[in-house]
Amino acid sequence: MPIAVGGLNHRVAPLELREKLAFSGPELKGRLSAYAGQTGLDELVVLSTCNRTEVYGYGRHQGQLKSGIETVLGDKFGSQIDLADVNFYAYHDRKAVNHLFRVSASLDSMILGEDQILGQVREAYRLAQEARSTGRVLSRLFQQAVHTGKRARGETSISNGTVSVSSAAVDLARKIFGELSGKEALVLGAGETSELTLSLLINTGVDSVLVANRTYRKAVDLAVRHHGTAVKFEEFHPYLEQADILISSTSAPGYVLTRQRAGEALSRRNKPIFLIDLAVPRDIDPELAEYDNVFLYNIDDLTAVVERNLEDRKSQVGLVEDIIGGELVQFMDWYESLAVVPLIKTLHEHMNTIRAGEVDKVMAKLGALSEEQRSQVEHLTVALMKKFLHGPTSRLKGDPRKLARMEPVELLKFLFMLDEGEPGGGK
Repeated sequence: MPIAVGGLNHRVAPLELREKLAFSGPELKGRLSAYAGQTGLDELVVLSTCNRTEVYGYGRHQGQLKSGIETVLGDKFGSQIDLADVNFYAYHDRKAVNHLFRVSASLDSMILGEDQILGQVREAYRLAQEARSTGRVLSRLFQQAVHTGKRARGETSISNGTVSVSSAAVDLARKIFGELSGKEALVLGAGETSELTLSLLINTGVDSVLVANRTYRKAVDLAVRHHGTAVKFEEFHPYLEQADILISSTSAPGYVLTRQRAGEALSRRNKPIFLIDLAVPRDIDPELAEYDNVFLYNIDDLTAVVERNLEDRKSQVGLVEDIIGGELVQFMDWYESLAVVPLIKTLHEHMNTIRAGEVDKVMAKLGALSEEQRSQVEHLTVALMKKFLHGPTSRLKGDPRKLARMEPVELLKFLFMLDEGEPGGGK
């Protein structure tokens, strides 16, 4: 039976389409069991993030899998979905496994090497476990995907360094101050970039926040969200003497921190201040960097840090691909060995039927035997049968792909271990 995945991500679909197919955790938890029972999929896991929605299925044949995956996606979308549409992709077996391993290792992420996706893969599997929609195959697949993602991060530098401007600013702040606990941040402008940088600083230890914005109401809103204090924009200059970090991202046409107005406050300081200028055009006069204890970085400085880190991450892609390749071979060896399990079972059952029939014939000819004698005959014939089948059983399980490449005579020798030079493999 095949494995398949169907879905879309940031590479093939705009946000407007992705958000229509995004499942929340509680929503998935309630629907997975029903999906597994109604779609004909034997096993089902749904991975849904802001950048992708992917349905992983295991079933009896590809046509059934495709239909089941389309049913899950279509139910969320509200109308029929065809995986042949240009916005969707669908992979089977080896390609499906390789795709999930790449996702888990963050090679398929919008930001190369980001850490969040590994937790999202783990969470998708956990929800499927709770809904009892996954089984032997997809459980093994997702466990190994998580293992692959951990190896990628632990054995390479794919996740090292920051690759967002806001994260780069926070990293630089930590280099300047060491610990950020007890530090105060002053924010000029209440836009998205300022808030993101502020949030990261707070998560890293900053516990005192002042917010100034030309529209005072917006300053209050941002300050309330982060348990800070709003100040009027025209009154922020005195706070330069006490703040440790200043984030500025306004839409002003010129400098809001000039040497003339800010220089006096900065000259009175006897401790470092980190000025983060995220505005275009710039908010902070570059001449302020000349003051002692002033560390000024603008958007170009931070972008340069991000680009260096991203190049470092790109240099690790080949190493991560090697890890994925090894894990892929390991999983596919196990997965393909499942195909011979029914054959092995049928072989053992058939041989045991023949053995039992021959034993009955011999018993009839021998006449009266004691229970112990009958037991010994039974034990002997079962032991012989297991001995004869040991070679074919172990080698069928070992490497099915190797068997497919063999000529008939070579195959017989290999299965019955005649290639080892002694009957029974020298045992």
